Parts: sequence; C-alpha cells; structure tokens
Amino acid sequence: MVIKVNSGGLYGADVFELKTFGKYRGEMNRKPDFEQKNSSDIVPKMVEDEKDYTIYSKCAAEFIAVLLFVYIGSMQAAGVFLHDGVLHAAFAHGVAIFVLAATFGGVSGAHINPAVTFGIALVGRISPIHAVCYVVSQLLGSVFGALLVRISLPYKMYNVISAGATLCGKGYNWQEGLTAEIVTTYILVQTVLLCAVDTDKNRLAPLAIGFSLIIEILAAGAISGASMNPARSFGPNIMGQVFLKPEHLDAQYMYWNYHWIYYIGPIIGAFIAAGVYRMFFARDYRVLA
Repeated sequence: MVIKVNSGGLYGADVFELKTFGKYRGEMNRKPDFEQKNSSDIVPKMVEDEKDYTIYSKCAAEFIAVLLFVYIGSMQAAGVFLHDGVLHAAFAHGVAIFVLAATFGGVSGAHINPAVTFGIALVGRISPIHAVCYVVSQLLGSVFGALLVRISLPYKMYNVISAGATLCGKGYNWQEGLTAEIVTTYILVQTVLLCAVDTDKNRLAPLAIGFSLIIEILAAGAISGASMNPARSFGPNIMGQVFLKPEHLDAQYMYWNYHWIYYIGPIIGAFIAAGVYRMFFARDYRVLA
C-alpha cells in the first residue's frame, strides 16, 4: 500500500511516499502482473487527501503562536534576579521561537511577527490581504498574551518586569535603540527569507531562526531590548498602561517616549532585508542575476 503524505514545512509543503506493508504481500514478494489470477491480489493504492488550511486556521495559528511567545518572553523576566538578564532572555526567546516555528510552520508559516509578515509580503510570497489578516491576529495575540502575564503574576513582580515591555536600557537614546532594532530585524528577516521562504528543503529553518534570535538579543538586548517584533512590544505596553499604577508607570524608563522605535525599526529592517533578498539572493527572480 502506498500512502502519499503531505508534510507541511515552513512556508511550504512537501509530498513524499510512505510504503507500508501490512496484511498485503510486500512488493519484493509480489507475483508478476501476468501471474496474478484476479484483481484481489493487486495491492490497492490509497491517497490520503489533506484539506488545505483556510485563512481562519492560519490566523488562529498566528494568534496562538504570538500569544505564547509574548507570554514566555515576558514571564522569563520574572526570574531575572537569579540569572543574567540578557542571556536568560536570549535563550528563552530563541528556544520559544524554534518550538513555535516548528509547531505552526505547517499551518500558517509561523511568521509570529508583523515585521516578518511585512518582509514576506514585500517579496510576493503572501497576498496583501492575508498579510493584513496575519498582522491583526498577531497584535490580538500579543494583547491576550500580555493579559495572561498579568493574571499569572502578583502585582509586585508584574511591576518588577515592567509588564513584560521591551524598553531601551537606561542611558541609551532613541537613535541607538532605533539602530539596534533596524539591524537586528534585518538579520532576523534575512534568516527567514533565505532559510524558510526561499526553499522548502531546509529542515533546520526553525533552528536557524531560533538561533538568530538568540544572537540578536545577546547583541542588542541591553540597548533596545532587541524586540525586532512589533507584536512582542505592543501587548505588554498596552496591558502595562492598564494595570500599572501611575507612579510605577512614570518610573519606567521612556515607557512610551521611545515606544515608536519598536514599529519603525522593524519595518525598516524588514524592508532592507526584502530589498537585498530580491536584489541578490532570490531563487525565482533577482534584479541582479
């Protein structure tokens, strides 16, 4: 019996054949066709038809993935007094994105980031309408993930972690934070485009994306928080505004003043990555062959 299995990967699907030997005779021992006496000896071929994922399923995957990513990324800071803050954050976010990309890659492509969706839309691998639906789902997931953080922590600890918000390090100005967000997002989106979007044969794509997140947070975590992801920053800031007391909110370093860099920076970084990809590296069409 031959079963065709549709195995979804990041941004694509692969079809392979799985040969099984059950109650039927194996192919090695099967009689030649001219010796078979009746049709009951012929091994039937079965094809399992898989239903394609709709935009509703894809948006649900993005919603859940971002919800979990924001929850994990925020909650890891609750143990920062026991660990090196940046190192702890880097591995928590990197491993989380690896697991979530491997889990939801076959459903929605596991963008988990509006900047990644923007970059993929720029290179023509997702329709603008679907991209908008993805971004809305990601932002909603961010809000609900941040809400779960508040439910999971007592107020004192919630205040200690600044509601899970990504903030610039004290002493750094917006120019330095913006530059860090642009560069780190460029690296992230470039990794996604070359490892996952450009080919469906790279089985290590989720691992590469996860490790790229680790090195980027190690590099820029102390400067801007290394968000690289508008959805990672959106929900925690909204929930912090709702739940933090005014005096505690005012004590946060540039809580809203520099918040805009977590949108402008990733958009610019994704735009540059998409341009470089189309210019030099795309398999299907390159401006400079």
